[in-house]
Amino acid sequence: MKIVIEYTLTINFIVNIFILKSCGLFLKEKVRFVYLASLLSAGLSLVLPIFHLAALLKIVVIVFLDGLMVCACFKFSSFKRFLAIFASMLGTTFIFGGGCYALEQAFGSLPLFCVLIVCGAIYVVTTLVLRHRNRLRVIETFSYKVKLVCNGKVIEEEGFLDSGNLLVDPISQKPIVLISFEVFSKFYEGIDYISAALKNIDINRLHNGHYVNINSVASGGKILVFTAARLEFDNKQFDNISLGLSFSGFDKALGRKILLNSQLI
Repeated sequence: MKIVIEYTLTINFIVNIFILKSCGLFLKEKVRFVYLASLLSAGLSLVLPIFHLAALLKIVVIVFLDGLMVCACFKFSSFKRFLAIFASMLGTTFIFGGGCYALEQAFGSLPLFCVLIVCGAIYVVTTLVLRHRNRLRVIETFSYKVKLVCNGKVIEEEGFLDSGNLLVDPISQKPIVLISFEVFSKFYEGIDYISAALKNIDINRLHNGHYVNINSVASGGKILVFTAARLEFDNKQFDNISLGLSFSGFDKALGRKILLNSQLI
């Protein structure tokens, strides 16, 4: 009997950690006292059946305990924020409980170890989905419509303001805005991808064309830098801006073909 209780306590403890961490990721907030709160909640879940409470009263007690966990694990400055966190906690709990319930309906009663495996799988999937959602939100938040004027041509593309892009052209002393080859080819149609990638370009064809050595993940060693007549975004205009041709693949990772320099803000 002692082994069963310890086994149940351990599984409840782990599942509570999954719920709290998932809720924190959803809210994009750091969760405090995760392990202590999970342990106390697991202990209470073992004690609660002893009192043989009616179903409705049991729900009230569980909701009350969830409210205490919100107060202990999250920071909030208003009752409205408390309700938002509380609703997120209940929703996250429902996801884990609903997943286990659905499998029980399909395959019958599940052993506790299987419940742990199911909750672990739900946690992994939930974490991946929420991290992807949060990443997309960050990209959207720092994305801008960008107009570039270069070589007598005008293009408009989505650009991402990268706080890590601090590149400066040592010749012009201006911040470098990185562009993908797709954008570059719209300005200089006669230059193919291979020639550009192998740095086999007549730089005299470009306005102030030159190569800059960069020790950065975004650039990959040495990049072609040239001057564009104008760049516009977020109601700002920059004349004679330095553009750098990047083959780092940031356009595939971010879904944006222009990587704005943080010094432009």
